[in-house]
Amino acid sequence: MSQSPPHPPYSTLEVSERDPESFQKEVVQYPDHSIPQAVPLEQAAAGATHSYYSPESAKEVVNPPHNLYPGAVPAAYKDPNYAGGAYQQNGAYLNAAGYPAGAGVAYSDASAYPQSAYPASSTSPIDSNAYGAGANGDYPQSEQKAAPAATICGLQKKIFFIILGGVAVVVIALIAGLAGGLASKNNNNNGSGAGAESSESGGQNPNNPVGTNSTTDEQLILSNSKITASNWTDPNGVVHRTIFFQDAYNSIVARRWDSKGKTWKTNNLTELMAATTTPLRPQSGTPLASASMDFSNKFETHVWFTDPNNMIRSMASFDALNRPDSWDNDTLNGAQLETWPGGQLAAMWQRCYNGNNCNGTWIVAYQRPEGAIKTANSSTWASATVAVESKDVAANSSLAVLPKLDGASLDRLELISERVASDKSGSMRMTFYNDTWNAADQRVTELQSDIPLPAPSQQFAATRWDSWNQALYIALVEGGDIQGNHWDGKQMTDVGEFKFNSGPETNFTAIAMSPDAMFYGISNDEILEYSLDTSDPSNFNYVGRVFP
Repeated sequence: MSQSPPHPPYSTLEVSERDPESFQKEVVQYPDHSIPQAVPLEQAAAGATHSYYSPESAKEVVNPPHNLYPGAVPAAYKDPNYAGGAYQQNGAYLNAAGYPAGAGVAYSDASAYPQSAYPASSTSPIDSNAYGAGANGDYPQSEQKAAPAATICGLQKKIFFIILGGVAVVVIALIAGLAGGLASKNNNNNGSGAGAESSESGGQNPNNPVGTNSTTDEQLILSNSKITASNWTDPNGVVHRTIFFQDAYNSIVARRWDSKGKTWKTNNLTELMAATTTPLRPQSGTPLASASMDFSNKFETHVWFTDPNNMIRSMASFDALNRPDSWDNDTLNGAQLETWPGGQLAAMWQRCYNGNNCNGTWIVAYQRPEGAIKTANSSTWASATVAVESKDVAANSSLAVLPKLDGASLDRLELISERVASDKSGSMRMTFYNDTWNAADQRVTELQSDIPLPAPSQQFAATRWDSWNQALYIALVEGGDIQGNHWDGKQMTDVGEFKFNSGPETNFTAIAMSPDAMFYGISNDEILEYSLDTSDPSNFNYVGRVFP
């Protein structure tokens, strides 16, 4: 933030010279005072050239008006920038002269203006005759002495009752604290510490599911937030998982877990980048896609999203093993990848072709503004390739991508998208990448032939297991139902119904699956985690709560 020049001149110009309440004033600031303040009207009228509300050397009145309200006495002024309390509102002074309410009230001494700003000086600009006759301007003294104030225990009544009230508050607080401490002790003795276990494990106790967010009534997750998940394994065999979503303030949040610590940790990526030259400005309900790599001593996690201009942006943890809290802007080499408004994203890390010794590439699938599905990769981000032509895809199609084996090499991929089947329904399809997208429309497998047309809440997800030989493809459709197919390595089977065992009642508004067959869903302002029963892929077993 730039610094203001030292001691700049300051000027306040009011609207009219004809209006005595708003005549034109100018204040010249001097180096020994940092806050400019206009001289009050009444002092200027009396010929003052300096303000008595602050050091005399600080201000100067330029061209004060003359004969303005001669003899008028201003109300007491309390500048909020000085000691003495808050500024007195006009409601405290009910007549034009600045006196408290009540006609004919005479003030006989300076106590009428507590904390008065006027100094005791023979050069005061205030006309003392305005207070009435008196020798040399002195005020007449009242002949009647005031009755002594009533006291209690030697104290004025007001002070006595203030002290009494304070003592009562302290006593009540002590009693309440003692009662609360005893109740807490009883609860701990009778509750066997279940609450502490749930808090420490982050909801990873399937025998103690949390059905609702019991800690606060405030919404924590953006109502139209998407979700994405990825995983990787470090050299010690520790599994790391990362979940991304948007919180209620539109921030992109990462939740990280590892099989050693078994607790969820949080990184707010939007907050981390707020003070940088490349702050994050994601769309509300932005599509989210993520992927991780663990190859040749490189461990990274990337997330992709869209900004308000429908351009793809990315953040990455380039050293997820040693600096998991460090996230940086991934510039995509300056590529401008524009998406269909409201379109979805999908991503994966692809190993090198035919087992070649390289670090592989990052793949992002997205729908272009003209409708075609393209895939961009990190070898040449700007040279995206058409994977599915616009005639074969629905607008705002959900997307998913999966690695696929080619013999012993995991260097192929599958792209799942939706095509319009009729004016009311679409079909979920899988397109196979075989070292090229040429003639990809001849390598299509129909998955779900009758699903609703795309909607903001409709999303696809997919995962593999059994050494990448088996796969599950699922769709969250309008209304919260989940449909899908299972590939057992030999044939494709339609899964009639999915069951989410144990855990809270679900109403999923967003879903994701990680490559290690874990399912994540946003339900009732929570993120829930399930593991796929690989012996029966129609079953998901509750693991715990990821967030909050």
